[in-house]
Amino acid sequence: MAKLNVTSKQIEQGDIFFFFRPKIEATEEVKGIEEVQRFYMVICPEDGKGKKADNKVYRLFLLGAKQLPEIIEGKTKSTERNWALNILTTSDPEDIKQEILVPAEYSTETRGKRRIAAASPIGEGKYSIVQHDNHTELAYILELPEVPGPTQREFEIKKEASYIISVKNPDISVKGFAAFSLARKPQYSKDIVEKFGNRRWINVDDPQLLNYENTQVLLIGARKKDVEEELGIDIDEEKETLNSSDLYRELMIIKNQVPMESLLKGKFPSKKELDASAAEAKELSKDEIPGRKGGKIGGKVASTKAVSTAAITKLLSEIDLPKSRDGLVEYAEKVKSKARQQGRTGVPQDIIDTIKELPNDRSYYTMADVTKALGEIR
Repeated sequence: MAKLNVTSKQIEQGDIFFFFRPKIEATEEVKGIEEVQRFYMVICPEDGKGKKADNKVYRLFLLGAKQLPEIIEGKTKSTERNWALNILTTSDPEDIKQEILVPAEYSTETRGKRRIAAASPIGEGKYSIVQHDNHTELAYILELPEVPGPTQREFEIKKEASYIISVKNPDISVKGFAAFSLARKPQYSKDIVEKFGNRRWINVDDPQLLNYENTQVLLIGARKKDVEEELGIDIDEEKETLNSSDLYRELMIIKNQVPMESLLKGKFPSKKELDASAAEAKELSKDEIPGRKGGKIGGKVASTKAVSTAAITKLLSEIDLPKSRDGLVEYAEKVKSKARQQGRTGVPQDIIDTIKELPNDRSYYTMADVTKALGEIR
């Protein structure tokens, strides 16, 4: 076992789970990240003695780019960092289950009945949040699958890894992070607001920071081997099997209710397994449909940001391409400002927030490029 380093302090530990949700359009088995709509992480803290804390907390995060950050030793790349967004904090695991693990259906005027598949588990393990030197890190060791397979590699899930973790100040604009309206900003306590001050980022030295919905987190790839030794910590991983999986104990999932092939064998679930595990879908109201305000599927916050592609392409219809992501945002802001000056209906902020989430590692030469990028973040 690793010996605790004098420069390290274990702040929190518990269970960690990873899930993916197939795209709505995916009618056959998923073969890669192109057919994935969302990538989720759930963390559930323990009391430090391997038991669930008395005040149970389940945090559901949506991860950007549908991947964990890459970890490339000796190099610095934009893919080594990524954002995560708290879309649900609850004391009831049933809320997590209803949010991502139950299929849903809704009706549209043009395409008729549409079905949203339940999310599939693709990783289970133990995590620890550690104060190390002058920063904090989120470290984990994977228990299931025992050996990461093709599915885990698609999402950059390692057997073990750690990431520098920081929380964004909601009152300061940061490139690559959506700017929330006042109504959607995390409702931090006065003490936390004072801790931010004028800083863009703060360490997760108090895990309560992660309990606030709409909290935006930055993850930077740090290490992908010898995590316990390098951080000087012990992560109490266990040898798990299908029968002992914490999915059943923590998230109250019933066997055969969700596809388990990805979790046990590291492979994307087959269509046969998806069909066999498909439960009766719940019917969504108009307000819950993805892309409409108040929608819940895919995350309460994430779904409200799922602005229609048509609305974005209409807004950008007269733009001169090519443009960078920032160029698209600048044009959208000008259209919004001009509409306001002329007394016309303004451009909804959600549209501009969605454009701000587009990848900034490329140029957009056609509207098809924009449409494709929108598909990557949804």
